[in-house]
Amino acid sequence: MIIEQPLIIYSRKNKAYIPNPNRFWLVDKKLDKAISSLEAQGYIKKISDIITNNELLFNELVNLHKKEIEVRKKLLEEKYNDAPEFVRKRLLDEKVGIGGIEDFWEKPFKVKCLHLWTAYHLSGKEFENFIGYYVLKLLHQD
Repeated sequence: MIIEQPLIIYSRKNKAYIPNPNRFWLVDKKLDKAISSLEAQGYIKKISDIITNNELLFNELVNLHKKEIEVRKKLLEEKYNDAPEFVRKRLLDEKVGIGGIEDFWEKPFKVKCLHLWTAYHLSGKEFENFIGYYVLKLLHQD
């Protein structure tokens, strides 16, 4: 249903290393299509509004961004110690959270993509989150 991608990807097209702030990716085409349908129905804004207006949810998701930054730090030390400095700098930037979302602690909450949050939700207990839960509930896949 999901795969974990490397933090750093080599682009043959650009002949350069690219930081990848989106570690988890949905590979289930049926689920991907269903989530795209929710996005087309305006659920990114609806969910963003719910989170923005609920301090508990807002703080929970901000903390997931912070947790992801800590995981990135650990992975960079363990697996990518020789990565180019500009790539490391981008991945360690504390303003850049899950999926490359910047300034994630500011309101309104930036959902960006339902696929992203659902993939993180499905990655395991550590990154379970309201957005992924809500999306799966809407799709009756909980």
